Amino acid sequence: MTDSVSSNWQNWSKSLPPSKAEVHTPESIDALSTLLKAHKSGVRPAGSGHSWMPLIPSKTAIVKLDHFAGVGDVDPQTQQAWLGAGGRLHDLSPALADRGYAFRNLGDIDVQTLAGATSTGTHGTGQTLPGLAADIQGLRLVTGTGEHIEISADDNPEWLDGGRVALGALGILTEIKMQLVERFKLHRQVWPESHAHTLEHAERYWRENRNFEFFYIPFSDTDLLITHNTSDAPVTPPLDDDSTSAVMELKSLRDALKWCSPLRRWLLKRAISKAPTENIVGESWDMLASERNVLFNEMEYHLPVDKGLEALEEVRHYIEKKRPDVFFPFEARQTASDTAWLSPFNGGGRISIAVHCYHKDAFDFLFTDVEPIFQKYGGRPHWGKLNSMTAEQARAWYPNFEKFAALRRELDPDGRLLNGYLSDLFLR
Repeated sequence: MTDSVSSNWQNWSKSLPPSKAEVHTPESIDALSTLLKAHKSGVRPAGSGHSWMPLIPSKTAIVKLDHFAGVGDVDPQTQQAWLGAGGRLHDLSPALADRGYAFRNLGDIDVQTLAGATSTGTHGTGQTLPGLAADIQGLRLVTGTGEHIEISADDNPEWLDGGRVALGALGILTEIKMQLVERFKLHRQVWPESHAHTLEHAERYWRENRNFEFFYIPFSDTDLLITHNTSDAPVTPPLDDDSTSAVMELKSLRDALKWCSPLRRWLLKRAISKAPTENIVGESWDMLASERNVLFNEMEYHLPVDKGLEALEEVRHYIEKKRPDVFFPFEARQTASDTAWLSPFNGGGRISIAVHCYHKDAFDFLFTDVEPIFQKYGGRPHWGKLNSMTAEQARAWYPNFEKFAALRRELDPDGRLLNGYLSDLFLR
């Protein structure tokens, strides 16, 4: 048996309809190559489905990489290792720790596959820390012609920046060579502050902490601030994760007081001021990643550093004036620049602002009212999160877009890896 088949793939929040395509789980490179050659178009690799854009849906074939998930040997001189592209970050991190290594940085969710996270430019936070894809030192993939190739310093090095963030459009990844660091611990602190305080001190918090982010609670004038810094202190017992109940409490308050903003604001401030703070030490991946058990839909744009907080404020004022149904916190992070052609952080660091909506609530206003604000301030969207970016906009916002499009045509000349969304994006 070299390929198991199932059906009805769907993304995490169920915002996309179930796909009619067969879902294949090839067990070998030969099986993967055969699968690609057997279809004229629409062969799409899938990770964990923790995204909202139609990168995966296809009428032809969806490929899961469950059998490409192992951890190779770590070179002690370079601290680099080949990792299975289909490995989940929450599985790869402890496996690497057993060998004394870790990812340099992670996002706040670690259910994604390594290939899915890097291919969409997924990031964490940290003024001097780039996204996960920046640490890619090599790629092994099966191209649209069915050929298994390597892109690295030794093979096809001129393609490496094209392959780091590639949307699954150059080929189906089998292994990714990652730059690692020695295993480390982080000191995590979480506490509330007034939004005015956050805006005044955000630049200092980003400058003085390895990782800093904040969550604005709509209609509360209050943020939850989160910092992480390296530590040699002993690991402390983890706190119970009450994020699910906290989000549902926000929903209950919204439901009861949607049209009474002053009382809602007063109660929120009071509740947040009494919420337990965090002051704990643990393994880096345990501290950086959080559970997200309440389904939501999300739009995130990456803004120039000098415009990010200004854009946040305009979005906040719009929502608190026009959208009393919103209760999910906004998230603000900062990421350093990198050189990947399709990375939103290419050419300069950016502040990322994310707006979330409960999965049962309407989110059309994100496109009609929030997205134009982000775009007005020079934002680029997260590739995996809700956006309406057109092919024309992509070419204007990404200086190397045509260079990437040419590489895509070279590695997949017949368009076997294209679905409808990617065909529109690459004007094929």
